[in-house]
This record gives sequence, structure tokens and C-alpha cells, in this order.
Amino acid sequence: MNKIAFSFILLTAIGTLASASDKSLQSKFTSRLHAICDTSDCTVGVAIKDLKSGEEFLINENEIFPQASCIKIHILAELYRQAVAKKLSLGEIRTLPAAMKVGGAGILSELGDNTVSMTLRDYAVCMMVESDNAATNLLIDVVGMNNVNASLQSLGATRTKLQRVMMDAKASAEGRENISTPHDVMMVLERLENGSLVNSQSRIDMVAIMCKEKKTPLREGVPAPVKVADKSGELDGVRCGVGIVYLENNPYVICVMTKMLANDEDGSRIISLISQATYDYFERKAHSNEYGRRTPK
Repeated sequence: MNKIAFSFILLTAIGTLASASDKSLQSKFTSRLHAICDTSDCTVGVAIKDLKSGEEFLINENEIFPQASCIKIHILAELYRQAVAKKLSLGEIRTLPAAMKVGGAGILSELGDNTVSMTLRDYAVCMMVESDNAATNLLIDVVGMNNVNASLQSLGATRTKLQRVMMDAKASAEGRENISTPHDVMMVLERLENGSLVNSQSRIDMVAIMCKEKKTPLREGVPAPVKVADKSGELDGVRCGVGIVYLENNPYVICVMTKMLANDEDGSRIISLISQATYDYFERKAHSNEYGRRTPK
């Protein structure tokens, strides 16, 4: 056997061993995800995507879940799309009408009637960081509910629908819930990251807003130095957490949704467990060489 043939066989064998090691780790991670979901007393949906390799991990990815405040990501996206199209200005100052002050998350409803005036971007920050419902309702009025839904349809997120403003109990009782699937949100977040959702400048600003410090179940599963652009959502019987984790050398999208919870706090626990398991998997991939040896960070 000549040296060239021997070298080719040796490299092929090494590559096969490395590939087998990767598949073993992938299989164990998949089993870990299923174990968390299968032992949970609720319905769990998961959609995870490696933004480097395209590898996906999916469980009930096309199941429809109430979104709670996770729907606010799509309102934010529509705001920036319209700003890029020059239909509005992020610097435009609007006064918060008293009629839009509602309960739930946020501080704006606790302030004086018609005394709050901020830019549209400021309302967006309140919506994403404090999950402020009054700010959200103002932005829905500005961008238009139908426009949000039309944009989602054009993106292929056909199961995602904004059907009511925040804290509208009557609409919710009538079945007009804000809904999506893990796969739909994963796709939208991937498009945000690859630049096909909005232009580069808008993407940078949207991600900066979504990365602002806040306590969420998804964030709890990721070490503090790592940036996480995420949004969480809470309703009775529902907990959701979706976002992009900017792990060095291996960023990924993760969407975890739960419903039919007997104990609401179980939903947050499930999201944190899946987030931690996902980080552990991707961190080992990002910081190991092709033979599985850990490399310096």
C-alpha cells in the first residue's frame, strides 16, 4: 500500500471516530431533552437550532401554544420593519393614552393619566425588558395588529397570530389568544440573526434591546457572561421562553413552550432545565477539538 492510500485511510478512520463521538453526544443530548419533557406533567414543545451547523432538535415543534408575552418579539419586529420602510420613526414621541393603561407587567400604568410621553423606541424597551403591557398596547395600535399578522404570514410563520391586546380577558375567553409554535418562533429568530428579518442596523438594535438584563427561566440556564437575547411569557397554565444564545463559536436559537400546567412554576423549571441542558451540549461542542479534547477558552 502506498503512502498516499495509507494516509487517506488513516484520515478517513480518524474522521469516522470523531463523527461517531459527535453523534454519541448528540444522541445523549436528545435523550436528555426527551427525559425532561416526558417526565413533565404538562405539554412541552421544543425547537433548538445550531446557527453554525444548522443542526436542529425538535419536540412537539408544530404544536400550538399560547404565547403570553413572547408574542411581543413579533410586535418589536414589525415596529422595526415599518421604521426601515419609513412608515414611522423610532424617535417619534407619543403620549400614552389613559385608555391603554392596563394591569399585569410593567410600571407605565401606575403613572399619571396622559403624563407619560416617550419615543417609540423607549416604549419598545419597556415592552421587551419590563414586559410592560401598556407600552405593548400602544405599539400594537401604532403598527397595526393586521400588519403584524401579515408580516408573519409572509415569513412563513403561518401558525403565529396576534389576536388581542394585552390583558384583554374578554377576547381570551372568546378564544382570541395570541398563539405560535416552537418551530415558527425558531424560524423568526433565525431570520433575525441571519439578517433576513430586518436590515443590519435594525437587527443590531433589536438584539441589543432583547439582550438587556432581565431575569428569565431561559437566562437562568446560561452562565452570566454569555449574552442572551430572549423573551419570556406567563399566563395561567402557560410558561414560554424563547431566544438566541450568543455562545462564543456556537450561537443557537432555543424555544421552549409549556401549557396545561398543573403548577405554573413547573413551567419555569422545565424551561430552565432545558436551557441548561442545551447550553451544556453546545458549550462542549464549541470548546472541544475534533477528537473530543477540551480546548482553552
